[in-house]
Amino acid sequence: MRLDPLEQSRGRGDAPVTIVEFTDYQCPYCRRFQAQTWPLLERRYVATGKVRFIVRDLPLEFHSAARPAAEAAHCAGEQGRFWPMHDALLKTDTKLDDDSLAGEARALGLDMGHFRACVAAAKYASAIERNAAEAASLGVRGTPTFIVGSAVQGELDGERLSGALPYGDFAAVIDRLLGAGRGP
Repeated sequence: MRLDPLEQSRGRGDAPVTIVEFTDYQCPYCRRFQAQTWPLLERRYVATGKVRFIVRDLPLEFHSAARPAAEAAHCAGEQGRFWPMHDALLKTDTKLDDDSLAGEARALGLDMGHFRACVAAAKYASAIERNAAEAASLGVRGTPTFIVGSAVQGELDGERLSGALPYGDFAAVIDRLLGAGRGP
């Protein structure tokens, strides 16, 4: 899987382990991962420089609000607020209708004219579609799905983890990769 050094990511760009998550903002399992597993992964691996975490869109066809939410996250990213919007959209109680998306944008202090114009233009539709096509080419059909591995010269070679798995499942894979001489 090809990685883009400029895509939205958390953690060091040169971290020894990379995780790519294919996510859908309307997916209850993505929300469970975000609430239960992500805080532990972030604290132990991302904040310590051991993992780079990347999110790619996979709005499932039966989730009508997922694609507009992905657009909203990317449009917030134009104003340097991708991750706060991403996190807000994945809270268990967040609604994903137009009013709620605008409310989250206002709460983040975004320029609302710019945000609304970006969302209305579907400016990131092709990027979202590219992410979904890449997921399909990898055989990924559900969310959340993760590819966990080592990036070499912009290519991620890793193993797939599917579903809102507990922290221990991720830690076992990451620790094995770190212990295999692929990192500090």
